[in-house]
Amino acid sequence: MASWEHELREMFQQHDKDMSGFIGKEDIVCMLLGAEKDDKKDPVWKTNLRFLINIIKSADKDGDQKISFEEFKEYITKASAESQ
Repeated sequence: MASWEHELREMFQQHDKDMSGFIGKEDIVCMLLGAEKDDKKDPVWKTNLRFLINIIKSADKDGDQKISFEEFKEYITKASAESQ
């Protein structure tokens, strides 16, 4: 289980662009501002952006428009269980 949590932490940190300990609107802005014009046309980049926005909307339990690692972990764990 420790390796699963480690993978989740790495995934969380990849999306926590401003290193605040949360994933929120600021991270989406960082992602948009840091992207090259060609990146924005890339379907994988667009999918990652949608994924991030959907996680924030779905996993935000306290309504602060950002998610903590625990909220992220709960969301990914639930989504993984539903897909099996």
